[in-house]
Amino acid sequence: MSGVARDAGARTWFDLPHRPPRLAHCRPYGVPGGLARPDRQAERDLAQAVPPGTRFPDPRGTWVRLVNGGGPADDPFRAANAADCALAVLSTWHGEPATAAPRQPEYDRIGRPLLGGEAGGTARIERWIGQRFQFAGHGRHAYPMLARRLLDAGHGAAAVLLVRWPGGGAHAWNAVNSGGEVIWIDAQRGHMAVEPPYTTVTGVFCIIIDSEGRPR
Repeated sequence: MSGVARDAGARTWFDLPHRPPRLAHCRPYGVPGGLARPDRQAERDLAQAVPPGTRFPDPRGTWVRLVNGGGPADDPFRAANAADCALAVLSTWHGEPATAAPRQPEYDRIGRPLLGGEAGGTARIERWIGQRFQFAGHGRHAYPMLARRLLDAGHGAAAVLLVRWPGGGAHAWNAVNSGGEVIWIDAQRGHMAVEPPYTTVTGVFCIIIDSEGRPR
């Protein structure tokens, strides 16, 4: 268990009137293209790693690996839930540990899993945060500017990143300012890194907020 506690008396996003709803209360559960409910044991494991109320937990702790439960190796529908993983990181970052929900199981005519992303996932991210994605640039050239914006926003700032793959499709992930260091997080895959892991992308979009949820 590792975490950076908020300063006594400091306000953060989830203390303020414009905070988002609890993530579990606004997911599209049980509908085509939607999500299934997370496993209760996975939720307990995450809450043990990051006790509720722990603001801005150390990304080098175990929690990043626990956000997506057992991951795609345990459940193939956890390979198609990047949007909810990105929101679960933000919720956990702000003191409400949230295990990402897997995609609602759907299969083709011969029983193979359909592993497309959540229908309307990008729009749900924007609604939950209350901000729209902005174009940040092409490929790896976008990342230095994003890192600078996170650093300028101060400890506790966070981003949801949306990248497009050259072969089609997109992926949502995160970056945070942890004590003046930018850490890049892909909770769907249980990874964190001090350098951006995805350089071969055709477009990068972002939402960046400071510790009080204000756009930066």
